[in-house]
Amino acid sequence: MGGIASKRRVRVLLWGAAAWLFIAAFVMVQFWPDLPHTAAGWLLFIALAPPLYIFAEAVGNRLLSRRHGNAISQRKFSMARVFIALPVVLAVFALSWWLSRLLGKA
Repeated sequence: MGGIASKRRVRVLLWGAAAWLFIAAFVMVQFWPDLPHTAAGWLLFIALAPPLYIFAEAVGNRLLSRRHGNAISQRKFSMARVFIALPVVLAVFALSWWLSRLLGKA
C-alpha cells in the first residue's frame, strides 16, 4: 500500500521538476544573451525564474483583464486604456532590464 503512494509521489515530483526546468528554460530564452556567468548566478536563475515568471503572468493577466479594461472604457480601443497600461508595461520592461543586467553580472 505504501509503495503505490510513494510511486505516485515520485511521479508527481519528477513531473514538477520537469515543469520547473521547462519554465526556467523558457525564461532563459527570453533573457538570452544576458545570462548568468557563475554557478551561483545559474542556481539563483533556476531557483527564482519559474516562480517570478508565474507571478508576473498572474499579475499581468489580472491587471490587463477584460473586466479591468471594461471598467476603464467600454470601447474596443481606448486611449484611456493605453495611457493606464503604458506605465505598467514600462515598469515591467524596466524591471526585466534590471534583472537581466543583475543576472548577467552574477
